[in-house]
Amino acid sequence: MPTTPVAIERVFGEDVESAVARALNRIRAHELMSKKGMVVLIKPNLLMAKPPERAATTHPAVLRGVIQWVSRFEPAKIYVADSSNGISPGNTRKAMRASGIEKVCEDTGAVAVPFEETPRKVFRVPDPLVLDEVVSSTLLEEADIVINVPKIKTHGQCVLTCCIKNMFGTVILGNKSRIHARFPSVDSFSSALADVYSVVRPQLTVIDGYLCQEGRGPSSGDVVKLDAVIAGYDPVALDTVVCRVIGLDPKRVAHIAKAAEKGLGTMDLEKVSIHGVGIEGVRRPFKIPLTASVPFRVPQPISDSIAKRLFQAAVSFDERLCVRCGTCWQNCPTGALSPPAGAKRGRAPVPVWSKKACIACYCCAETCPHEAVRFKIDILRNIMTSWVGPSLVACVAGAAWLIRHLL
Repeated sequence: MPTTPVAIERVFGEDVESAVARALNRIRAHELMSKKGMVVLIKPNLLMAKPPERAATTHPAVLRGVIQWVSRFEPAKIYVADSSNGISPGNTRKAMRASGIEKVCEDTGAVAVPFEETPRKVFRVPDPLVLDEVVSSTLLEEADIVINVPKIKTHGQCVLTCCIKNMFGTVILGNKSRIHARFPSVDSFSSALADVYSVVRPQLTVIDGYLCQEGRGPSSGDVVKLDAVIAGYDPVALDTVVCRVIGLDPKRVAHIAKAAEKGLGTMDLEKVSIHGVGIEGVRRPFKIPLTASVPFRVPQPISDSIAKRLFQAAVSFDERLCVRCGTCWQNCPTGALSPPAGAKRGRAPVPVWSKKACIACYCCAETCPHEAVRFKIDILRNIMTSWVGPSLVACVAGAAWLIRHLL
C-alpha cells in the first residue's frame, strides 16, 4: 500500500536547526530541489506582533533551520512571506520584527516581505467547496516551490491551527475578515480553509513544534515546550499526526476532514509511514479551548442556528489588561464589537459586545495585543436568553438531547 512519509524529530537543547535538517533528510526532501536557481517561497505563521517566547508565531530558530537547508541547493531567491491578522497594512511588518523573523532573514539573505506589499492576484479555487476565488499575492505563482512552516497551536474556533489553517495567511489582510463574515459557521469556514489551501498546495511542510500554545490559542494560550519538529508533504496526514501528538481526536477538527474531502490528503494513519522518534516520542496532551466545537455531531433536526445559540461563547474583557486600543472592534468582521460606552459599577469601560452580531470567529482574541479578551460558554443562559416560541422549544429539545448524550 502506498504511504506518505512523515518525520518526527526531537529538539535536543536549543539545537532546533539540526532537528529541522534531520526531519527533512528522513523524508528525502532534497528530491524536491531538482535544480539550482529555484525561487523558494516560505510561508511561516505570523499571526501578530509578539516575541517568539509567546509562541504565537513560527519560531525564528525553525525558520533559520529551513532557510539553511534550502540554501544548500543554491536557490536564486528565498522569500519569507505572510499576511498577518488584522486590516492595517503595517501589521505584518510589525509581526516580522517582533517575532524575530525579520532578523533571521537579514542574517541569511532571505527576503522578508508581507504579501500585501506585493502585486495581488485573484486566484480561482479548483473544485470549490464554498469559496470560488482567493485574493492573494503573485508570489504564489512565481515560486518554484512553496514551503509551509506552521506552528502547533490550539484555536478557539477551529480547535487546531497547523498545516491547513496556516495557509489562510496567504489571504491578504481584510479579505480574511470578509471570508469569516461570509462563512460564519465552523462547518462552512472549515470548507473555506480547505479551499484556500487548495489554491497553493505547498510542496513541503515543516511544522514548528518547538514552542507551542495550548488552551486559549492561537495568540493568548499557555506556552508548551514540546521540542518537536515534524515534516512531510501531505497536510491532512500531518495535521492528523499533530492531533495524535497533542491528544486530540482529529474528528474534532473540521477542516482536516474538509481537506480530505477535497482530495488534499489522507486521515488514515495506516497510509502514513512515520519516521524518526514517532508519535509517542513527543506525545503530550494539550488543553483544548473551552470555546472549541463539541466533540460530536449535533443531529440534523437541530439547525445550525440553534446549535450556535446553545454553544455560543459570551465575549468579555479583562479590565486590568484592556487598554481600549480599538484593535478588536476595528478588526471584527461583523461589527459585533464597538467602542466602550462608559464605566459600569465602578469598573473601567471596555468594548461593547453584541451577541446577535457575533459569529464566534474569535478574531478579537487573535488580534488583541494585550490578551484581554475572554470567553465563556453558558448553555443554560443561552437557552434562557434565546428565541421564544417554537425556537425556544427547539433549544430545550436540543439541550435535552445533549444531556442524554453526555450521560
